Amino acid sequence: MPFDLDAANAAEYLVSQELVDPGSVGAVELLGWGVSNTVVKVATTGEPLVIKQSLPQLRVAQDWFADRERVFLECACIKTLGRFLPPGTIPRLLHEDRDNYLFVMSCAPENSSNWKEQLLRGEADPQIARQVGELLGTVHRSTTGIVSIANEFADQAPFVQLRIDPYHRSTAKVHPGLAEIINREVRRMLDVKTVLVHGDYSPKNVMVAGGRPFLLDFEVAHYGNPVFDLAFMLNHLLLKAVYNAPIKADYFTLAREFWLGYCSRVQDCPGLNPNNLEGETVRQMGCLMLARIDGKSPVEYIEDSATQDLVRSIATTLLTQSVATLADAIEVVSNHLARSTQASGRAI
Repeated sequence: MPFDLDAANAAEYLVSQELVDPGSVGAVELLGWGVSNTVVKVATTGEPLVIKQSLPQLRVAQDWFADRERVFLECACIKTLGRFLPPGTIPRLLHEDRDNYLFVMSCAPENSSNWKEQLLRGEADPQIARQVGELLGTVHRSTTGIVSIANEFADQAPFVQLRIDPYHRSTAKVHPGLAEIINREVRRMLDVKTVLVHGDYSPKNVMVAGGRPFLLDFEVAHYGNPVFDLAFMLNHLLLKAVYNAPIKADYFTLAREFWLGYCSRVQDCPGLNPNNLEGETVRQMGCLMLARIDGKSPVEYIEDSATQDLVRSIATTLLTQSVATLADAIEVVSNHLARSTQASGRAI
């Protein structure tokens, strides 16, 4: 039976696997972000190491189970992306343990800061957003049409367990009037298989150090529809605009820069024409925006009912109206915020 990783046994585990010497271990820290894994950072006299173990049941209010084998999909993704992405933009894989559903990797750069936390504080650097878009474009461009990668990442079970079921299908049950639209987008996400999809491409999985992004968390990787990664990131950026409406324009700029960065990497790639992806991306954003209020993993920073209703209204517009471009989607968010402000008498 697999042992349960925690801060108390992490250093002992590294020693038992001969990854560190007993006298080289320093501080041990349980990293708190995410709900699907136990992640422990261990300082050593050399470089700090991170141990990641998948959980069979996620730490959320509703029952949410997932296959623990997804951790090895993440290992495979790190190896694959290491062939395409610049050095220093993803972790290095150091050890795999299939008996205990864990692996050991290098740590994010020293003194790095989590991008989600920066955004929630109102720190909105357009250059980071553009680089994040460029990295995603590089991944999609480099993996499109490669049969060996398509075969290696053909298993969509983690994507269904960690995204489609808790996000789309759970939300469709809460909003039966939108279920047909949401289920149509589900089919699009599952049927189109053209690139290696990160599956959790969000600000919480981007660390920033020295003005450069460092990507994390590849456990939902699969060969699928590039629209999902695009919509996942853009949805988070627009939700930040709703959360911190007085500086909404800054988040809108980030969304545009992310999109431009992505387009700069894929514009000449067959099958990744941004003009063809944009409308589908907006509709998928509508699904994900609604899911982050009424799915199994609601965003923790939008808590009051009025703002939740505002997000529901924006998402419904994206799903039911003719919103074909990112610029149109930004206008929808801006207009809803303006009407909400007028109704409440608040200044934005």
